Amino acid sequence: MKESYYKKQLQEEKKKDYEECVELLERGSRKKAAKRLEEFLAENPNFAPALNKKAVIHIYRKEYNKAQSLLNQILEQDPDFAPAITNLGSIAKEMGNLNRAKKLYQKAVDIDDEYGPAYNNLGVIYREEGNYSESIKHLKKARKKGSFSYHLNADKPFYKDPGCLFVIFLVVSLVIVLYFLLT
Repeated sequence: MKESYYKKQLQEEKKKDYEECVELLERGSRKKAAKRLEEFLAENPNFAPALNKKAVIHIYRKEYNKAQSLLNQILEQDPDFAPAITNLGSIAKEMGNLNRAKKLYQKAVDIDDEYGPAYNNLGVIYREEGNYSESIKHLKKARKKGSFSYHLNADKPFYKDPGCLFVIFLVVSLVIVLYFLLT
């Protein structure tokens, strides 16, 4: 199920508490987020999205066994929770198992074709493998579906980023230099 389904089950005050935890995590305040998540989970111990966010904190801390345990607990409750599957993929990627990571990200996309972070992570792996056409395809979908990024600016195309423009300039310059060298 999607996170929105779970959030609808909460009372308004609890929903606000959870959203504050998520905001803290997205801003990088992991210690505060961890503390708030613990308080939230004390009252809502089986709330899958909060357990997933707690697993994310463990991933950031490189506590992969703890994260994996939480993610498996979530998937026992809800085998179709795409964020947990995606985070298992992130653990696999961190452990160097790119094939397993890709399978898990693809599984998350198959379950929830609107889940942007899974597309994003697939795009990153394809880019690292040198498969740029697949990378671009998945990263565009991630942008369109909404990726996990606090500073994501959906109104600014990625190719207008100054870093990307510099890379394009370097590539064009290299082509021109090669042209003159080879002719």
